[in-house]
This record gives sequence, structure tokens and C-alpha cells, in this order.
Amino acid sequence: MVTDARGVESMKSRVASRAVAAGIATFVSFSLCACSVPSISGLPKASYPSVAEATASLSSGKTATVDDSALVSPGTLTVGVRTGAVSAPVLVETQDGSLSGLDVDLASAIADEMGLKVRFVSVATVNDSLGKTCDIVMDLSDGEASSVKVVGTYAESATAFFHKGDTGIAKVGDLSSKTVGLQDGSMSQKALESTGLVMSEKTYSNLNDAFTALEGGQIDYVLCDACSGAYLACRYDDIAFVGTLDAAKTYGIGVSSSNTQLVDAAQSAYDSLSSNGLYDLVRSRWLGGMAQLGTQNQIQDVPESSGDTPSDASSSTSQASLTSVGTGAVSVANL
Repeated sequence: MVTDARGVESMKSRVASRAVAAGIATFVSFSLCACSVPSISGLPKASYPSVAEATASLSSGKTATVDDSALVSPGTLTVGVRTGAVSAPVLVETQDGSLSGLDVDLASAIADEMGLKVRFVSVATVNDSLGKTCDIVMDLSDGEASSVKVVGTYAESATAFFHKGDTGIAKVGDLSSKTVGLQDGSMSQKALESTGLVMSEKTYSNLNDAFTALEGGQIDYVLCDACSGAYLACRYDDIAFVGTLDAAKTYGIGVSSSNTQLVDAAQSAYDSLSSNGLYDLVRSRWLGGMAQLGTQNQIQDVPESSGDTPSDASSSTSQASLTSVGTGAVSVANL
């Protein structure tokens, strides 16, 4: 399947000065305050400017930094996205096939920095796609595919706790005997049950309901994928990220290692976005104020599992509530 990202235009130039970077920082601050992204299926795309719109008034023409011989399509950076394997907010695909998310905004900014147009294609196998149907693949980890160079680490994956009120990174004592909301059958639920943490589980069919319960004081924490939680936390003024349960795994941009010209150009473009403020804008737009994940925000001294299955897990949802996904609920089974 080949699809162009609706509403995502190739931006026309990089930001070239500290004054521009300051302007972007102001916009990021605004967008954090106005962040309102309540669900995967109901993205409020018009609630604040896109990355392209935020920099349009500062744009000027840019010459391509790679030869057409290094590209699948002349003058175009063809970006591979894995629509079946990556979830919101990193990548969002609607029923009509349009794309949005962190991957889309960042890839569009990189293409612009390279002086290229941008086009998105869905890929299933990285090695069979790079250099054939696409130039780069988003959201790739080191060692995930052979003969691939990963540049520009831009996102992390981990299981994370969210709490009403910013308490800083939680300690084991803060979590013990508390009630935690989880998506039923999720990887996060399995991750918790593989530890020795003693918590009362309350399960939900989707993360929207879990975060609503957290806001309403019905539970003490939500445990879910860090990026998905940060995305949903944007709609609340007082829900905060309070640490990861496990070590974070980093993801970047995959480029065929034999295409050295493209490797160098992609790395240079990413470095420019990191220094001029656009990367921070993209990340803040989709992840709010969540800092980059690492050992500094991982919960320490989590006890190992004794091998017993928790007996106090309870469910707060029914089959009827599963049908609400189409009206704006987040339901991703592996969160």
C-alpha cells in the first residue's frame, strides 16, 4: 500500500538562525499548553499548527543534498512506515488511509532539510524495502535489520507509570499496595506481573478509560507504553509521567548501510533539526513534556517476581465498552 500523508506537506526549508529557534521554542511552549489529543481515532489536527505551518513564514528554498541516483524516486525522500507494527502517537493511520504522528512530522522535516519532497509507503520487511520501495524506514532499533545503519535516535519505548500529580520519579514504596489501571491483556500488564511489585490491578478495554479513571481518582496509577501515555496525558493538566518500569529501548531512522551518501545526508539533516529546535517541536507536539527516556527516569530496585500470579486483578469493562473505540477511544492490545 502506498499513501501520502494527508495534511502533511513537505516543508520548504530549514530554520537558519538562533532567532528562528527562539520563535520555535515559543511555539513549542504554546503547543504544550494547548495540547488536546484525546484519542487515536479522533485526532484534533486543527487544534494547533502543524510543524510545517509553524515554520512556513520562515521558509526559503533549499538545494537537494543528495543525488537522484541515491533515491528511489528523483527529488523525493520515500519514507517507509510500518503501519501494522507501530502505534500512536509515533504513527497514526486513520480508516481512510491518511497518516499522522511523530514519524510523519519528523520524516517531513528531514525531507525538507534535505531539499526534497516527501512520500510515505507502508513496508512490512525492512531489508526487502530499503533501496527498492523506500529510501529510509522510520522507528527502527539497532540490530533489528541487517545491512542497515540507524541514524538519528529520536524516540524511546518503555513501560511507564503515570500519576495524577507530578511526584518525580516514583519509588517502589510509592507503588506498593496502590491501584494501577492497565489495558486488559496488554504487554504492560504482563510486564507488571513479571515483577514482584504488589499492586491491585484494575483493567480497562482502552487507555482512554484508564486515564479518565486516573483523573477521577478511581485508581492511583496507569501503567502503559510510555509514548502512548504521554500522548494521552496531554489532555489533562495534572497527569504526569513518573518513571519507567523497564529499561528504555531507542529507535531511529533506518538507511541502507551501502547507500553512504544517503546515510550521511540523513544524519546531517537530523543533526540540524536537533540543533535548530525543530526536533524538539516535533517531539513536544506528540509526547508533550515527557523527557527522553533512560536510566535517569527508570524506577529503581523493582523486586523480582516470586512466580505467583496476582489474585487481586479486577476488570472494570465489558464487551459493550469495546464498541466505543470508533468514537475516540484508544485500544491497542500491546500497550
